[in-house]
Amino acid sequence: MSRKKIKGRLIYAASERCADLLYETGFSAPDPFLWYSVEDQGTVVVSALEVGRAVKQCHPGVQVLSFSEAARQWRMRRSLVRRMTANYIVAMARHLQVDTWEVPTYFPYGLAAELLKRDLALIPKADFSPGRACKSAQEIKYVRNGVRLAEQGLARAIDILRQAKIGQDGTLLWQGQPLLAEALKGEIDAEIARHGGTASHTIAAHGQQAADPHQQGHGPIQAHTPIVLDIFPRDDATGYFGDLTRTVVKGQAPDIVRRAFDAVYKAQQAAQAMLRPGVTGATVHKAVTETLDAAGFPTDVEAKPPHGFFHSTGHGLGLEVHEAPSLSSAAATPLLVDNVVTIEPGLYYPEWGGVRLENVAVITPEGYENLTEAPVELEIP
Repeated sequence: MSRKKIKGRLIYAASERCADLLYETGFSAPDPFLWYSVEDQGTVVVSALEVGRAVKQCHPGVQVLSFSEAARQWRMRRSLVRRMTANYIVAMARHLQVDTWEVPTYFPYGLAAELLKRDLALIPKADFSPGRACKSAQEIKYVRNGVRLAEQGLARAIDILRQAKIGQDGTLLWQGQPLLAEALKGEIDAEIARHGGTASHTIAAHGQQAADPHQQGHGPIQAHTPIVLDIFPRDDATGYFGDLTRTVVKGQAPDIVRRAFDAVYKAQQAAQAMLRPGVTGATVHKAVTETLDAAGFPTDVEAKPPHGFFHSTGHGLGLEVHEAPSLSSAAATPLLVDNVVTIEPGLYYPEWGGVRLENVAVITPEGYENLTEAPVELEIP
């Protein structure tokens, strides 16, 4: 008789850097470990150093084995133990009688080549853990906590800008020294750390720097120019991210910045009003582009640098800062209940800088819930 064909799922990675692995296991570790699932039974194989933490952190129902336990269960020859990860996977596959494994597309190439050489079939999956796109009530709470961390960082930045004085040459002065973008970012990140989060690549781009959406900002900050503050911390306890952007001006905003700010705010409100199950991300994005065009802010993606509105309206948020679903011109998939997305239209012109506003929303059966509580204000006296 032919044996029943069983397909397994397999990841080998460090869950601190692999969102799918953290999602499947609940266990956060800095070093690679093995996770596999066969007929909906998930198992992790970790070093003896990590067994205690894995037992406490793993989702209910996930079995935890040390490598030595696994070697005994799978009857591995002593000569193969502690040599190669591939030896363990081959022994595990033989023990479970599974020869075909789904793996994520980022599965290590060298390990994949070794397994293929040893007659295991690997099926790469781009969307390895599709359940991540629709959050559970607990996950929504985790994202909300991440947003709160971002808001605490923003509040620190706003407080510093309120304290800052405007020098004779227009440079902002804080604690008697020029206020550098690097210092402002450091204060934001430190405040988030005090509340249990880790922020990296925080953006405090000012003046013409803000025309580049991913410019982190550097040097002395000037009054009367836009300052884009984009903060996306990770909650150390859960691994879930928050995301938040506000644009402010210390002093008086130039007319062009004020008009751009109003246009971006209206575009964001138009996008949020459209959020509901069944609407595609492309439809939401189109509403944003039409609102900004109607406000008199043209886009040219061919210019160098490009100007106007030349990025997506938003993205999914969870165990990664950017994940499914997308709110972009190419996003044809309808939104689903419990999707969590950012709404972050922006305008960018090299002559004067940029404006971006970002909220986080969860799709509900009736429409959406805005998870962001940070106020929207342009000028800081």
